[in-house]
Amino acid sequence: MGLPVEGTGSPRTVTKQAVNVLFVCHDNCALSLMAESILRSVGAARFEAYSAGAVRDGSIDPDVLEFLTQHRLPVNGLWSKRLDHFRLPGAPHIDFIITLCETAASERFSDWPARPFVAHWNLETSKNAEDALRDSFWTLMRRIKTFASLPHGKLNRRVLERRALTLQASHL
Repeated sequence: MGLPVEGTGSPRTVTKQAVNVLFVCHDNCALSLMAESILRSVGAARFEAYSAGAVRDGSIDPDVLEFLTQHRLPVNGLWSKRLDHFRLPGAPHIDFIITLCETAASERFSDWPARPFVAHWNLETSKNAEDALRDSFWTLMRRIKTFASLPHGKLNRRVLERRALTLQASHL
């Protein structure tokens, strides 16, 4: 994956350049990796999806990889990483950060390079691991499809910001 060139202004209509979205959860072993895989699939060339752990990187939950594979979603290139990875020189310019749990939402993103838009999509998980995985997957799938569903040529930062905030408040 090449590193996209930073945009020159805001709002900007995205045509040839992808919008970079970083999904963040506690340890980057399940939720954020699922979100990365889903956006890679439904966002095509319009989005670049990334994921990271707010507190630590962990080992990828093998059940998550199996679940994604069963649903024919991309798993190549998925690996667990910390937020610090995206603050290093040469890291991709991030346009949107979407947190998926309370731990990630408590992170301070105000000092992030280029000030990405931040939205919080808290996913409540059930006690049963199998139900939690399935429910989280379908919630992420609905929200990400809605987030990424603007018609070609109509993708701009302000519209995406509104959509991200709407999804933050929704029970989709």
